[in-house]
Amino acid sequence: MTVQFVTNDKVAETSSKGNQEKWRDGGRWYKLDQFGYEGLAETMISRLLEHSRIETDTPFRFVRYRMERMNVHGRDRNGCSSEDFLRPGESIITLSHLFKREGLLLKDVLTRLSSDKKRIAWLAGETAALTGLEQFPQYLTLLFEVDALFLNDDRHLNNIAVLEKGGRFDYCPIFDNGAGLLSNVQMAPMDIDPAALIRSAKARPFNTTFNRQAIYARNLYGPQLHIPKFTAGELRYELEEPLSYYAQRDRGFMSERVCQTILTRQKEHNKE
Repeated sequence: MTVQFVTNDKVAETSSKGNQEKWRDGGRWYKLDQFGYEGLAETMISRLLEHSRIETDTPFRFVRYRMERMNVHGRDRNGCSSEDFLRPGESIITLSHLFKREGLLLKDVLTRLSSDKKRIAWLAGETAALTGLEQFPQYLTLLFEVDALFLNDDRHLNNIAVLEKGGRFDYCPIFDNGAGLLSNVQMAPMDIDPAALIRSAKARPFNTTFNRQAIYARNLYGPQLHIPKFTAGELRYELEEPLSYYAQRDRGFMSERVCQTILTRQKEHNKE
C-alpha cells in the first residue's frame, strides 16, 4: 500500500550527509530514502535489535521502524516510518544544543582534548552532570556499540540526544540508524567490494575507527550491547520483506552488502 500524506508537517532533517525529507502523519514519522536504501537499513537494524537485551537489561529503548511506500511530489518513493515516541510536552535536545545553552561549542571543546578516550569520558561525564542521567555513559557506549555493529557512520553530535520535559531529562530511544549497512550508495557505490568499504569506514562523532571508539567506551563503562551472533540464513530471512520494496535487479547486490557488513562487523563486536 502506498501512503498518501494528508498533512503538510514536513521537515528537512539535517545531517552530515545532507537534508532528508521527513513527515509526521497520523502519529507516525515517515522518512524518504535519500541516497540509497536508508529505509531498509533502519528497518533491518531495528529488527535485529529486537533480538538484543537492550530493553530487558538496561533502562534504554530503541525505535522500531517499518518499510513504507510513499507518494511524494507526485511519485512513489521508498522509505520507512516509526511511531512518534515523544510524550506530551517532551522535546528532543541534541547534545550540540544542550551544551550550546551552557555557552559551550561542543565540537570545539572536544577538539581541544588530546585523545578519543578523553573525549568520550568528557562527553559522557559532562552530559550526565548536566542532565542528571547517571547512566548516560552506558547509554553512549551502547550507541557506539550499535553503530560499530551496523556500520552507522553518521552519529554526529546532532544525532546524539536526550529527552527534556519541564526541565527534567530522560534517555532518548536509539534512533536514526539509516546511514548504516552501506546504505548510501553515492558514498559507497554498489560496484565497489563491500569488504573495502567496510575497512575504510570511519565512526562519528570522533572520526576514528569503529573498533577504537567502541573499545574505548567499553573499557571505560563496560559492554552494553548483548545480542546473538546472526547467521547468513537468519539475516537473509529478516531481509526478505524489506528487500521486496526495491527493484528486483538490485536485491541481490543489496542482500550481499548487508549480510557481509553484519557478518564482518559482528566478528569484531564479539572480539571487543
